[in-house]
Amino acid sequence: MIRLLALGALMFASACSPQVARCDFTHTREITFTGGVTADRVTVRTFGASCDKAIGIYEIIDGEGFPIWAWATPLPRAFGDVFKAEEPERVETFLEEWSQPAIMTTQTAPEWDQLAPGQTTLDELTYADIRARDLPMLCHFSGTARQTCVFWEPVAGGAGHLFDRDVEETVE
Repeated sequence: MIRLLALGALMFASACSPQVARCDFTHTREITFTGGVTADRVTVRTFGASCDKAIGIYEIIDGEGFPIWAWATPLPRAFGDVFKAEEPERVETFLEEWSQPAIMTTQTAPEWDQLAPGQTTLDELTYADIRARDLPMLCHFSGTARQTCVFWEPVAGGAGHLFDRDVEETVE
């Protein structure tokens, strides 16, 4: 009997405590990246117990439905403490902006000698080859005033990390 009373009190207490809504949102946008017949798409999503503790995922899917790039991070780590638990509409606005990548070609990437240490994981010859081949390049926000740029490699049928860069604009 005492166990039932204790269980009932615990259930009552949890029902009375304020509940913060989960932060599970998705936004999808069609893009032209791989040059296929059917449009590619970017899907950005968040999930978490609350928006101040959410994980963000950036995913690129080609026109045939194959995933070609994914990137994930805890939102507070990458974008700071701009997301509040009680402001889910701010996260939805953020996702709409985040799903708009900059699309250009690898020839617009900085030359090797202009890169700072750690901006790319590629060696100099590979980086120079990718840049010279003028492949499609997509840059998406990966932090406050920070972008990650990936290139489309049609021979391999996938995207690869080219470099990271600081930018003046930001997404919040």
